[in-house]
Amino acid sequence: MSIALWGGTMSELSIISMIIRVILAMICGGTIGWDRQRSKHPAGMRTYMLVCLGACVVMITGEFLYWQYNAGDPARLGAQVISGIGFLGAGSIVISGRSKIRGLTTAAGLWTSACIGLVIGTGFLECGIVATFAVYAIVKYFKKLESKITYNDGWFSIYVQMEEISRLTDLYDSVGGLGMKVGDVQIYSKKDELPEAVVSIQNSSGQGRDGVLAALNGIKGIIEVKYIS
Repeated sequence: MSIALWGGTMSELSIISMIIRVILAMICGGTIGWDRQRSKHPAGMRTYMLVCLGACVVMITGEFLYWQYNAGDPARLGAQVISGIGFLGAGSIVISGRSKIRGLTTAAGLWTSACIGLVIGTGFLECGIVATFAVYAIVKYFKKLESKITYNDGWFSIYVQMEEISRLTDLYDSVGGLGMKVGDVQIYSKKDELPEAVVSIQNSSGQGRDGVLAALNGIKGIIEVKYIS
């Protein structure tokens, strides 16, 4: 079978179908990564786009080799992507000092993003689109449901944007004054950008989360505080 340059359906290998598959893989990966980026998770929009795009390109290449040279096995190439994506997932999983595992959702999201890329790379675009919306709904909306049905000893994480890193000291003092405890702190500081941080807090005081956020937002030099998980 020869490779068609133009025309054909999305399930056939042609210039048009390849372009559409690649663009759709980027869109699907970016859609999933967009919410993760906004929540300040380790893997952001570009990471998800690259994972989904890379998996898509692998499947397109496997299909090309099979039809053009009657060699290769697209299924085997896809299997290598599934197993190989583990290095990204492993790098995003962290066990904190209080033995709390973080990053599992990020790792699962990267793996699923690769699977969606493989699906799109085969030309099964409908499944890829449906799966993308399903994953987006899970990471964005099911988090609230999960927080209601799981017990986590009162620990939650907040995103903090401040004028300078030294303002974290004032935030720690305020947290202690509210009868709560500060856990893990991840600081993100880039040149010419306002410093940011993700802070884990244990709310053992019984205060409402909205009240806590309102109090922390009132600290001088703290630009924004919002709940993320």
